[in-house]
Amino acid sequence: MPTVKVVKRDLEKLVNISLSDRTVEEKFPMMGVEVEGIFEEVKDGRREKVIQFSVNPNRPDYLSVEGLARGFRGFIGIEVGMPRYQVYPSDVEVFVEGVSSRPYCAFAIVKNLNIDSYLLESLIDLQEKLHWTIGRDRKKVAIGIHDLDKVSPPFYYKEVSGDEVKFEPLGWDREMTPREILEKHEKGIKYRHLISGDRYPLIVDRDGNVLSMPPIINGNLTKVTTETRNLLIDVTGTEIHSVESTLNIILCALADRGGNIHSVKLNIKGEDGKYHSKVYPDLTPQTYEVSVDLVNKRLGLNLNPGEIINALRKGRMEGEYNYERNSIAVQVPPYRVDILQEVDLIEEVAINYGYDRFTGTLPEVLTVGEKHPLEKKLEYIRSIMIGHGFYEVVNLTLSNEEVLFKRMNIEVGERDYVEVLKPASIEHRVVRTWILPLLLETLYINKINELPQRIFEVGDVVVVDGEGSCRNITKLAFVITHPSANFNEVKSYGESVLRELNIEYKLENYNHPSFIPGRCAKIVDLRDNRVIGYFGEIHPQVILNFQLEYPVVGFEMEVR
Repeated sequence: MPTVKVVKRDLEKLVNISLSDRTVEEKFPMMGVEVEGIFEEVKDGRREKVIQFSVNPNRPDYLSVEGLARGFRGFIGIEVGMPRYQVYPSDVEVFVEGVSSRPYCAFAIVKNLNIDSYLLESLIDLQEKLHWTIGRDRKKVAIGIHDLDKVSPPFYYKEVSGDEVKFEPLGWDREMTPREILEKHEKGIKYRHLISGDRYPLIVDRDGNVLSMPPIINGNLTKVTTETRNLLIDVTGTEIHSVESTLNIILCALADRGGNIHSVKLNIKGEDGKYHSKVYPDLTPQTYEVSVDLVNKRLGLNLNPGEIINALRKGRMEGEYNYERNSIAVQVPPYRVDILQEVDLIEEVAINYGYDRFTGTLPEVLTVGEKHPLEKKLEYIRSIMIGHGFYEVVNLTLSNEEVLFKRMNIEVGERDYVEVLKPASIEHRVVRTWILPLLLETLYINKINELPQRIFEVGDVVVVDGEGSCRNITKLAFVITHPSANFNEVKSYGESVLRELNIEYKLENYNHPSFIPGRCAKIVDLRDNRVIGYFGEIHPQVILNFQLEYPVVGFEMEVR
């Protein structure tokens, strides 16, 4: 899960009470935010107490100290009900002229901010955390935050050719063209895969000054400092709901710091050449309905409508009871992007009613449980592998395309695996489709240890079927590395496992890009003539990709 570090002094200022370490450690977990640690750091030449929180990815509004303080004020009853954010009109306009690669955008202005070091650090951290979560590492959403006083409206969001303009990218002291940024700037190299074709998105002002090159880099001209007082915020992306939600989260955080939100008028050029207008931001609350009976049924409680509304108000929402329908109309603030259906509101009632107030009850029907037959089989497999001298490892089921495919010499399309919608980090955004890559990664982590190394793992993977559906498969995989590891060694261990499991099989030659040609075999189960696994000597290029130094042999098969 994403982590957020906040200065305790800053959190206390926003909550408006003094917080003991014990209060932080006891109360925040009850509102769904884990406290990973409280420690001291040196900031601006003085020692500060810092709290590190672990935030659930479905609560991006908690990715800033402002959001955490807002939620905490409601949870402990200091300030309940939905916060109201006023949007003041402005005469600032943005002309959007057909940006095909990232067609959606939203802009807003925040004025009269007192940006100290706390706010500046929080704002930069919030921007990056939103890039990771909602933005999916800028693929879906990219954010630009600019010093409004250094540029002149109206602004233009458009595409240009690679050498059409020059500007100083953030962190550099010389001008570069968009094409040069993608070739030489560290951010350009990292994110150039997000721009296709020979046209590049830019945001410029009336005089042609470049504010940003979404989703790559902002310009040096509009760099935000502690001297900045007025901000222009742009959010661009490939999905309109995510763009608007991201803008609302940032604006509400800045409003909690005392900033005044001002609107921006977008003039969007259509295919017919005509402009149609839209005004941002839209901070109108969303309205949902939740049944009183369903709340009590799901939570096992007997709450009256008033108690449910009080719990929702502690979650910074508003509720109005409808006697005829025995339901509550709930108004949800614009920064709560996690509320999608009735069950989300029920969870909100549970959190703010207090998990510590729930009491357990014995089930009315007593049943006797036992281990699933598959689990018994897996325990037997583990005992076989340990008996052969292997050490068991347990890896995460989440990884990334780099480890699972690219380092393994495999070309794969986006529809060949399951990707997490809101990953905690870029390293953990794909559900693994096989286990061998993660075992090779484990060997890399432990390559300073003595040889030989023999490790195995039994666990689930998720594969995508031809029609786009997916299913879980349980697999056994093991690897061996030492200077003389070879095909015969992995074959002997693999066949031993197959015999112990009473599997009738045959071996056939197999070409697999992760293995050396001619030194890989597939396992065919004779019960249904289906391929259930493969083994062999890992390809030298794969070994180099994982920065290993000795031969590696590997085995992987489905457990049925």
